[in-house]
Amino acid sequence: MLTWCVLFFVTVALVAALSPAFAAGEPPVAEAGLGLIAYVGDTVILDGSASFDPEGDPLVYTWAPVGGPPTELQSGDTAQPRFLVKEPGTLRFSLVVSDGTSASGADAVEVVVPHQQIDGVEASCASAVGAPWLGLVAAGLALARRARTRRSAR
Repeated sequence: MLTWCVLFFVTVALVAALSPAFAAGEPPVAEAGLGLIAYVGDTVILDGSASFDPEGDPLVYTWAPVGGPPTELQSGDTAQPRFLVKEPGTLRFSLVVSDGTSASGADAVEVVVPHQQIDGVEASCASAVGAPWLGLVAAGLALARRARTRRSAR
């Protein structure tokens, strides 16, 4: 019985001592948030606050525009950078987070900026059949489907 108790305590002590060593080196995880729909003139706030480090270390955020019309991010080194939408198109942003020793893989988010109607009265997506709301609904469904696909891949 004494041998079993000693073996048990040695095993527990070893696991406790080695657990941080096994956990150390796990890279943080970047979460760029869900896709958005915005309009020309809007200020958009991206949200990477769901990013995390398995060891709980503080994160350094690095956002970068990687596609679409040129845009300038403000506070691109924070969890929630912002930018002013200047023209229509699909803007794509990449987020990488670091804990000081390792970096995450990049995660991306898209912001869809539909074209405004010529008369400027209503800003919406225009479909081929002329129903302005149909394109907006389709874009929303596509973004929701992409979000579900990303969640189920985890």
